[in-house]
Amino acid sequence: MKIEFFLENTLMDLLKEKSIDNIHVKDIIAELGICKGTFYKYYQDKYDLVLHVFENKFLHEVEGVTSWQEFIVGSLRTFRRSPEVVYNAFLSNDINSISNYYEARIKKLFLENRAAKKLNNSDGQEVEYAVNILTKLVKETVMVWLKGGCAEREEDVLAMIKRLMPHNIYEP
Repeated sequence: MKIEFFLENTLMDLLKEKSIDNIHVKDIIAELGICKGTFYKYYQDKYDLVLHVFENKFLHEVEGVTSWQEFIVGSLRTFRRSPEVVYNAFLSNDINSISNYYEARIKKLFLENRAAKKLNNSDGQEVEYAVNILTKLVKETVMVWLKGGCAEREEDVLAMIKRLMPHNIYEP
């Protein structure tokens, strides 16, 4: 088996108990009994590792999705498998955090889909501001959903996000 498999699974196990900011590379390598050089042969840092975990374990199922709504619903379905892992991975304000990566993916899809049709005639700054509000709203809603034990259906979470969106961004 590849060492990446063990590194990713070890991180997943650690994320069940604590946030990514409270996990250190030394924790991961100690758990596996490997040296630091082995870790850095495969990953730049813990945020690079968590990105690979999310791409391999969660977001690969929504790869190629072109609708921001489908991306949100699809990612929520995969997050439901390990809500504590996702929640603890999202608990970071680091620039390289998975939550920032998730926001960027939603923002890209939102702009590509031209979901902000009502803003197309506005200046770019207004569109950028509105989309930034949307992505923060989505991330915070996902965090609340995860913390609450994923009680609501994914489609219901998306409907709630749409209801909370600034009225000039989304037209039902």
